[in-house]
Amino acid sequence: MTPGAAPTVVPSGIGYAIRIVAGTTIVWLALYHIKGVDPLWAVISVVVVSEPELGTAVLAFKSRVANTLIGCAVGLVFLFVLGPAAWSILLAIAASVVVCTSLIRVPVSWKIAPITVALVMTPSVLSHSVSAGLPTALRRTGEVLFGSAVAVCVSLVGAKLSSKAR
Repeated sequence: MTPGAAPTVVPSGIGYAIRIVAGTTIVWLALYHIKGVDPLWAVISVVVVSEPELGTAVLAFKSRVANTLIGCAVGLVFLFVLGPAAWSILLAIAASVVVCTSLIRVPVSWKIAPITVALVMTPSVLSHSVSAGLPTALRRTGEVLFGSAVAVCVSLVGAKLSSKAR
């Protein structure tokens, strides 16, 4: 710490773990019994977006959502324009990286869009059907948005509880 600087409050690892467990429990219980919905991407999103500090969680939320939407959009455009082929996935992955590095200012999250492209396009390539990617894109986007929103809400509640405890 720099002499004369105000001390920063470092959230405990236990509080952070509780936020992640609370968020993942909420999304798991909310989605597990819905037919055709796999809570995996919502759980992953809770973990990715959860942060010890609320402001950082909000930034992670915005980045996760933006990169997921970019990956879905790029994947679907390439799928419908170029068709379901392995080489079209590779081109779409490259395009999503270019878009993200140009628009999104959070380098850590740049990997989310190309991963999303692969997740959206692979079902179509494997089934040799352009339309197979659309349900995947819609479902994954919904699960990511839900999990990310839950993570921010849990962070907000945690921040409010922490401020009351002080």
